[in-house]
Amino acid sequence: RFFFLPNDHRLDMDNPENVKLLSDVHRLLGVSPGSIVLLRGHVDDARREEFRREGGEALVRNLALKAIELSTQRAQEVKSQLLQLYPGLSPERIETVGQGWEEPAGKDSDLNRRVEVQWFTVE
Repeated sequence: RFFFLPNDHRLDMDNPENVKLLSDVHRLLGVSPGSIVLLRGHVDDARREEFRREGGEALVRNLALKAIELSTQRAQEVKSQLLQLYPGLSPERIETVGQGWEEPAGKDSDLNRRVEVQWFTVE
């Protein structure tokens, strides 16, 4: 998974794991020229009940929209870094989507703050 700066959409480019993952995505796109990658951004939903207690459903709805925005920005950030590091990549081969709080990876807050990479081959 990619590592982001705390409460931010920016990748932590000082983290060598991020550089390796970006390289891996680039390499896989290179060996599979008919493929596209879908970057699905996620954020942690661990505090949803706390938000509900503090501000009710209106606050939860407001923060859910912000979660979609943040997860979308995170997926777009990964795409931007890929295109900056590897200018030969075609932007059309990299799709992004923000999932917000949807599809959590269970109770693991760290795992819920991620950008998931999915591969598709275009026939």
